[in-house]
Amino acid sequence: MEDLRYGIIGTGMMGREHIRNIMEIDGVRVTALADPHPASIEKALADVFDAPTPAVFATAEELLASGLCDAVVISTPNVTHASVLDHMFTNNPEMNVLVEKPLATTWDDVRRVTDRASVHRGVVWVGLEYRFMPPVARFLAELPAAVGRLHMVSIREHRNPFLPKVGDWNRFSINTGGTLVEKCCHFFDLMNLSVSCLDVGARPVRVMASGGQDVNHLDELYPGNPAGEKSDILDNAFVIVEYSNGVRAMLDLC
Repeated sequence: MEDLRYGIIGTGMMGREHIRNIMEIDGVRVTALADPHPASIEKALADVFDAPTPAVFATAEELLASGLCDAVVISTPNVTHASVLDHMFTNNPEMNVLVEKPLATTWDDVRRVTDRASVHRGVVWVGLEYRFMPPVARFLAELPAAVGRLHMVSIREHRNPFLPKVGDWNRFSINTGGTLVEKCCHFFDLMNLSVSCLDVGARPVRVMASGGQDVNHLDELYPGNPAGEKSDILDNAFVIVEYSNGVRAMLDLC
């Protein structure tokens, strides 16, 4: 087989992490990059070591039309995921894609993209990689034997505030989908996996949440930003998810 050719759409922090991981895999190479931000492209090119220099494009559309890729990684700001996928579904019906989490930021976009993915001829995969971390994978593998019947799941994420990103896009819920989507989708995925590994048919039926912005980003101003001049990102929350089999799961975010 010839090498599998990857294109990276969005070469910020996460795009570059994907590049570094791809470069460690035999039989795979990065052949194209797309990002309108020159500084991000420059840093990404430095990560493609000991390999032919990939082609560079300003837009996802140009990369997808290039014919240089067998698979793409979409690591653009969350709010753009659905539009990039829509273009790919229409114009690249056999392209394989890994889209960074979250899949989209609105229910309408999620439903539309999911419907289109179900008939797409290539692989469509959302980057919920926490499930593959060795401690988590071992936990999930041992859970059925360790627990007779699951009643409660509790997950705590106490972490640093959001990192700075290009254009400060991640300071605004309209761009991210909100903190509980942007950062916590990993943990809701792990809740679902924990419950379903003991009861395959169990699904979430009710969600309750309370959160606020009490400490982080309060002194930051973004004059002229279309999303607003003040960040609206939650920095703490409690979330309870109830499942159809009676299990309750709780997220403690700070």
